[in-house]
Amino acid sequence: MGIESALRELGKEIQKDERFIALQAAATANDGDQELQNKMQEMQLISLKYQQEAGKGEEASQDKIAELQEEYQKLYSTIMEMENMQKYSAAASEMEQMAQYISGMIGLFFDGQDPETCELPQDDGCTHNCSTCGGCH
Repeated sequence: MGIESALRELGKEIQKDERFIALQAAATANDGDQELQNKMQEMQLISLKYQQEAGKGEEASQDKIAELQEEYQKLYSTIMEMENMQKYSAAASEMEQMAQYISGMIGLFFDGQDPETCELPQDDGCTHNCSTCGGCH
């Protein structure tokens, strides 16, 4: 099996995974939630108004900009508290974790690790400063 075939097989497995299926279901629920869609459109309109005002340069009203920022933040908070958006965010987080795992494992393969036995190091020792990293060897 060549690399492209292996990647396509990986793609098939990803799309069969319960995390992928949950994300697709959550996205569909969001698309069908008219209240959520209305609030998201309202947020886009606020963003457009903000860009227009900020684009005026020195003539821009700082009060108007602050007002738009506050409206945007309140609406964003409201959207993120909605049930369908919370389900979507949780599902997207799970998919992000999967993507990071896949990326990490591929990194090990590129480092010459044995694909049959290599494991990602535990996050416990991560200082988030790469200069302190002892690697996975």
